[in-house]
Amino acid sequence: MSELQSPRWDAAALSQQEITKAIGLLMRRLDVIDAQCGAGFPLFSPDGARWKVSSGGSWMGGFWAGCWGLRALVSKSADDRDKALALCSALSDKLQADTLNRSMIFWYGPALCGRWFHDPEAQRLASQAAAAVVSSFDSELGYIPLGCDMGGGADGRQRLSVDALAATIQLLQVNDDEALDKVARAHTDALIAACFTASGACSAEAQSTQQQEPQQSILQALDRPGGWSRGQAWAMLGLSHAAIRWGSPYLDYARAACVYWRRSRRTPFPADRPERSDSLSDPSAALIAAVAILTLSERLEDGDRWRTYAAQQIAALVRSSYFVRRDSGIAPLAGAFKGACYRTSPAGCELVESPWSSFFLLEALCMLAGLIDGKEQGTQSHSMNQADD
Repeated sequence: MSELQSPRWDAAALSQQEITKAIGLLMRRLDVIDAQCGAGFPLFSPDGARWKVSSGGSWMGGFWAGCWGLRALVSKSADDRDKALALCSALSDKLQADTLNRSMIFWYGPALCGRWFHDPEAQRLASQAAAAVVSSFDSELGYIPLGCDMGGGADGRQRLSVDALAATIQLLQVNDDEALDKVARAHTDALIAACFTASGACSAEAQSTQQQEPQQSILQALDRPGGWSRGQAWAMLGLSHAAIRWGSPYLDYARAACVYWRRSRRTPFPADRPERSDSLSDPSAALIAAVAILTLSERLEDGDRWRTYAAQQIAALVRSSYFVRRDSGIAPLAGAFKGACYRTSPAGCELVESPWSSFFLLEALCMLAGLIDGKEQGTQSHSMNQADD
C-alpha cells in the first residue's frame, strides 16, 4: 500500500486500559511464538504460524531476548527474567561476528537485561560486546564499518550503515569509558557527514572509495536521503540518542530529522519506499520513529506537542489491522504485530511479524505506560499488572 493509499486512522491517544490490554496481548504472544520455534530464535513469520527460525538469532536475537526482558519487567516473574537471561547467554557466540549489528544484538539483549535485572553475566557480555565493536573501528575510514557477516557482503568493511546507530551509541556507554565514547562520537559524526542533509532527510548507507588524485578515501551516500522509511526512522532513533548523550549540535540534527519525517510521512502507515507506486507500507518504520520522538521529546522545548504526536502514531498502529487484538479462530494470533516490511527472499519484501518490530511496539507501550524511560531504557517506579483479554 502506498502512502497516498493509506487508510484513515484514529488520532486519539490510547487510554490506559488500551495500553494495558495491548501490553498483555504482546506478552502472551511470546508464549505462542516460543512454542512454535522450539529451541531456535524466531526471525520472521508472514502469517503468524510459520516461522523462519535461526539457531543463533542472526541480528534479531537481541530483540527476542529484549522482548522477554520487557515481559519480565511487567510481570515481575522470575521465570520470565530467567528466560530473558538464558536467551542473552545463548547470544555469546555472536561476539566475534564481523558485523556492526553486534550492537543491536548485545544492546537490546544483554545490555538492557543486565541493567534491568542487575545480572553480572549479562553485564559482562555487554561489556565484551562493546569492546569487540570498538575493536572494529577503522581509524583510516573514521567509522565502524558494517562488516561482511549477516548480509554485509564483500564490501562490508567499506560500508557505513545507519540501522545500528542508536544501539552502537548506547552499547558503547556500558563501560563508562571515555575512549569508547570517543569512538561512538566519531562514528556518529562520520555518518552525519555522509548521510545527513540540511532538510533532515538521511541516507541509510554510505561507502568509502579510494580516490587517486589526491589519494584519499571518500565516503559517499549510496541511496537517496529519506528514500527508505525505516532507514529514516533508524536515523531518527540514533540521532535522538546522540542528542541525549552529547547535546548540541546533535539535538538540532535529531529535531530536523523528526521534522522531515512529519513533513514527508503523513500517516502511521508510510510506504517502505515512497517513490515506488508498488511499495508496501511499513508500519514498523512509523513505530521506530515514534520511539525516537518519545525519546527526544524530553529535550525539546515543545516536547509535549511531539510526545502527543508520537502517542497518536502508536495508537493508530495498535488499533490497526496490523496488530491482532483478538484470536482469529484459525490460529492463536492475538498480540501479533504483522507490521514489518522485510525482504524475506530474493523475490522481494513481505509484511511480517518479527521479534524486532514486536520489541519496539512493546517498548513504545511501556514508555507510554511510564514503565521505562526513553533515555537509556531505565526503569521507572510505576507498576502494571498483566491485562486480561
